[in-house]
Amino acid sequence: MSAAVHNEPPAAAVAADAHWSAKMGRLRARKAAEVPLYLWQDPEIRDAFEAARRDAHNARQLAESDPANKTLKQEAEEAAAALKEARAAYEADCEVLMFRALPGDAFSDLVKEHPPTEEQAEGGSDWNEDTFPAALIAAANVDGMTEDDAADLLATWGMADRVDLFQAALAAQNTKRSDWGKGSGPTRS
Repeated sequence: MSAAVHNEPPAAAVAADAHWSAKMGRLRARKAAEVPLYLWQDPEIRDAFEAARRDAHNARQLAESDPANKTLKQEAEEAAAALKEARAAYEADCEVLMFRALPGDAFSDLVKEHPPTEEQAEGGSDWNEDTFPAALIAAANVDGMTEDDAADLLATWGMADRVDLFQAALAAQNTKRSDWGKGSGPTRS
């Protein structure tokens, strides 16, 4: 992988935007896209948290719709306390794996290191379906997961969780954080 070349900006660009160096500094300092994968042990705890969140939201809306009603205010406070308790249990039960976009050509290089078998290529695969998932998961994971760790999880987890694990690593590589300016970005003055 070659190092990035830092050329001086064209004089016309500097003249048009006196803050070019600051802009380039912000662009160079931009963090890579990250995608979290949330894993729970107990789905009942997750469901209880979601129910508590809905209940707290509804109770707060009711209390706000009738500020003079002390009963509704008390119910909203109780629902908020129940949500706080449910959130603590939920967070204690959850493991978060974070995946980051690989820099430069690292993703392409990783694909080249894991070419598909002839049969996989005929099936349309761009990479070796047996080795690439663990390699990508390990390369993109910011928590320090090794390729052996990833391979172990892929070998022992159920299909849905294995797919989610690989998809989170892959999604980090495909997360778009730019826009072509079709009316949704900030305007220039």
